[in-house]
Amino acid sequence: MDERPVVRFQPTRPASRTQVVAAFVLGGMFWTAAGVIAVVLLGGTYIVRYLLVVTAVSWLVFGATLAVGIALRQREVHRVPD
Repeated sequence: MDERPVVRFQPTRPASRTQVVAAFVLGGMFWTAAGVIAVVLLGGTYIVRYLLVVTAVSWLVFGATLAVGIALRQREVHRVPD
């Protein structure tokens, strides 16, 4: 059999922390906007509103968990060795 060459993705330069955060925030905003548009276009049916609320709550829980994780990591990094 003919072997395919291994192709690996290597970005020219990694994204900065600001760009990564902006991508996550904008992604969430776009999904929220899509959900609101779906509610408006579909007439606000019960299931669509319910799914929009569940999505919003999951984003809030994710954001809170991420913030706590970052804070704990920063505290550990800045801890003075004994």
